[in-house]
Amino acid sequence: MRSLRGALVAVVVVSGTAVAAYAGAGAHGGASAPELQWRACRGGDVECAQLTVPLDDTNPNDARTIDLALTRVPALDPDRRIGSLLVNPGGPGVPGAGFASEIAGELPAGIQDRFDIIGWDPRGTGRSAGIDCNDDLDGMYALDWDPDTSAERRALEQATRAFVDSCVRATGDRLRFVSSDRTARDMDRIRAALGDEKLTYLGFSYGTYLGAQYAAQFPQRVRALALDGAVDPALDAAAAQVEQAAGFEHSLDLFLEDCAQREDCSFHGGDDPAAEYDALRARVDDHPVATDDGRALNGTLFDIGVAQLLYDGEDSWSSLADALAAVQRGDASDLVYYSDLYTGRDDDGTYDDIQGSFLAIGCADGPPMGGVAGVRAIEEQAAAAAPRLGRSIVNNSLACAFWPVEAAPVAALHAPDAAPILVLGTRNDPATPVKWARGLADELGSAALVTVGGARHTAFASGNRCVDRVVARYLVELDVPRDGKRC
Repeated sequence: MRSLRGALVAVVVVSGTAVAAYAGAGAHGGASAPELQWRACRGGDVECAQLTVPLDDTNPNDARTIDLALTRVPALDPDRRIGSLLVNPGGPGVPGAGFASEIAGELPAGIQDRFDIIGWDPRGTGRSAGIDCNDDLDGMYALDWDPDTSAERRALEQATRAFVDSCVRATGDRLRFVSSDRTARDMDRIRAALGDEKLTYLGFSYGTYLGAQYAAQFPQRVRALALDGAVDPALDAAAAQVEQAAGFEHSLDLFLEDCAQREDCSFHGGDDPAAEYDALRARVDDHPVATDDGRALNGTLFDIGVAQLLYDGEDSWSSLADALAAVQRGDASDLVYYSDLYTGRDDDGTYDDIQGSFLAIGCADGPPMGGVAGVRAIEEQAAAAAPRLGRSIVNNSLACAFWPVEAAPVAALHAPDAAPILVLGTRNDPATPVKWARGLADELGSAALVTVGGARHTAFASGNRCVDRVVARYLVELDVPRDGKRC
């Protein structure tokens, strides 16, 4: 998955003082840009390095530092090498160091030949001072994220507050220094350490927000930014949450409509798969389905498993149909498996650190949700726009109502003086609606928008030859497509 958490929309206002203090350091971010010490790792031709960066680059008196974990897959044709291509898989909260080796072989040959592919764990994730909150989240997911009663709501709020408290105890002051504006400045430090005069970047989902942040802070250092599955930073919390919920709901509707028209759909059952879906979801909510290993599929895990499968659009519709049909037969193993992929649960019952990092970055980035009362108001709007999935999607961000770091207010990002930027939007994307791509392209002021058919989340390097040609020509040759092109 390009984005294990979808896009908890992050919007920040960057302090003019902070940006000026760093941006004035020169073309390479200062004469003292460190040289990276690459070493073989992860097998094959993959190399690893660390880059030490300030914990708080807005305070010259704060000497604390953190190390960013980087990986590199060298260009296959070094004699024709253009430079480095920095890549990010999305999130927020998803480590990206391993992503370089994962995606390198999927990229068009021209990109593999001409660029070193560089991945990194953004600050607050993975091996870059990752946020480690609580490894046992079974209790959280056993609660009802689509609460029907005041008791269910109180239980969810109490457990969420306890999770936030565990993050504070484990991480403390570091929570204040993981916002995306700081990560964008880390990206410029990475660029400088790599020896590139300007940044070439490929970002998916939340990674588009990092690219937009970079362009807004360092417009003169942009060579080429390809932003796929774009986030619109100009939206307030209600618009972002409700529109995302509606996007997932629309994607689910497309699946159910397709299933109704095909007798080979394993969830076809009768003439109305939508009604079958609603009845099954209600039954699971009232009577969770036991699994062979003693767990239970409740309404929350049901929604999460469905959402996980919707990310891949049509490619996963048959798997979604099979999983739902299995639940009808009393077998919840498939849908629990897909929910575990989303939540980061291992077979031993422990969870990875992505949820903590996701919240630490996303809640700090904003936009503000207005506390518990604000979340409840957004939840009602989302339930009206997306009756099946809206409440669960909004309550995935409930922790932001209790987060100790103040969320930054809404602010569009502008980069009219940057080199042309490429923005991609999939027309039925469940996680980042295509209107967000249109919004980001307009706000940047230097972007060309390409829209893509389909219902998957993100489009590049997923088998669409039109998209792959457009992105490869842009990154390699700086050939900017016509604004409004359709693939």
